[in-house]
Amino acid sequence: MHDIVISESIVIITQDPEHGRVLAHILSEYGYQSSNCDYDDALVTVGLVRPRLAVMGICDCRLGQELLRRLRAGYPEVRIIVLVPEGEYELGLDFLADGASDFLYKPVSERALRVSLDRALTFLDLQQENGILKEKGKILESSHQLCRQLFDEVPCYISVQNRDRRIVRANRQFKLDFGSCLGERCYEIYKHRTHPCPQCPVEETFRDGMVHQTEEVVTTRGGQQKVVLTLTAPLRDEKGEIHEVMELATDITQIRELQDRLTSLGLFIGSISHGVRGMLTALDGGLYRLEKGIQNQDLELVTNGAERVKLMISRIRNSVLEMLYYSKDRDLNIQLIDVQSFGDGVANFVEPKATKHDVRFQKEFHGQLGRFEIDPEVISAGLVNILENAVDACIEDEGKDRHIVSFLIEGGKDSVSFVIRDNGPGMDRSTQEKMFSLFFSSKGSKGTGLGLYIANDVVHQHGGQIHVDSTPGEGTEFRVVLPRKHVRAENRVNGGQNESGKSGGDG
Repeated sequence: MHDIVISESIVIITQDPEHGRVLAHILSEYGYQSSNCDYDDALVTVGLVRPRLAVMGICDCRLGQELLRRLRAGYPEVRIIVLVPEGEYELGLDFLADGASDFLYKPVSERALRVSLDRALTFLDLQQENGILKEKGKILESSHQLCRQLFDEVPCYISVQNRDRRIVRANRQFKLDFGSCLGERCYEIYKHRTHPCPQCPVEETFRDGMVHQTEEVVTTRGGQQKVVLTLTAPLRDEKGEIHEVMELATDITQIRELQDRLTSLGLFIGSISHGVRGMLTALDGGLYRLEKGIQNQDLELVTNGAERVKLMISRIRNSVLEMLYYSKDRDLNIQLIDVQSFGDGVANFVEPKATKHDVRFQKEFHGQLGRFEIDPEVISAGLVNILENAVDACIEDEGKDRHIVSFLIEGGKDSVSFVIRDNGPGMDRSTQEKMFSLFFSSKGSKGTGLGLYIANDVVHQHGGQIHVDSTPGEGTEFRVVLPRKHVRAENRVNGGQNESGKSGGDG
């Protein structure tokens, strides 16, 4: 109950001035500031005072109802209590229907008036609070929509993950490139792995509540590889405990490609220099054996020295070709080449190495071989690199007693396919997705990380494709498909290729 009202304005409307003064005196004891007026001045007085409450005595029913309607139309926020003659219940209901907040009988009791006014004030207070809550609700809704828009429109990948590494929220860019992935585990979506990544930044943030940063290679649902810089941050509940982690990943693929080209060149040259120096040393050893064999007429020593010399010359040649290709853009020297002769030449490069290491080398050419338009030097280097990788994989695989490398050529009407198949250790999907990246090598110090990158690049320059199918423990198959007729890159109509002829997602 509002026992004492602090400075609440109220307008008393009555045709009986004496009655109005009595009401004003009573209400002043409870803190109301009354303004009295008759029917003629009611609209003006209410407009000047702008009260929240009004009391209107009814003498003439028709005039009272007309005035009530006009007051409600002009000042709908004012709560109006009407005083009707005693026993006029139906009349009171009529005034309620016209917009009065309450009605009392005349002569009105002090208590009834106070109760009615208290009810009106309570309603007004609740209405005001409801208005404030509605306004706050609108502000919150607007803020929520803005946050959602910002979350969706940020030009990077944002995901929220729970302790089980499941994605519970993701922004529009994430869903666009990785699909509808809610409920899936992050390492399955990003890396196509079957188990969590080592040194997972999300796990680290759950553990220590700190921001962690990593650089990762991820693969979109369309097969495009991206280098991303990831940041993780904890999301805490009302108790301050971490219940989710937000991961933000920014695509830095182009930046890394430029940096690789510029900053890794010196490291590459140093690595090549050490490699060439080692090969030259081995070449000297081979020449020494060759000379000693000739001097001593030792055929076995001569053969051994000659094989070593040929092997080192082949490795030096491949390294020099890789350096030349990597150091500058090279225009293709397209020639019309016989497929059979070209395939025999590629096989002759690798077959001796396979035979020496007891790896069975199978060669099969079938279909419409004929001729095709290629740059034989760069395509040959690319295929030799893939074949040598297959042989090396078999050599290093100690899990099988017998190893086979197959080199197949399948001639079609519009294309020629080169299939290189081995039963070596195979590769997991994560390795397959990175194998064409610049400077990625699974051979450690034995590899430069350029061979497959360049092979992939020259195949795409020819308008072809490389497909890889590998199963850990079973082996790997490379399928290189080249068109018979070469089409210049600027005239090639092939979605997903740029002017250089490179696929958007490789190397």
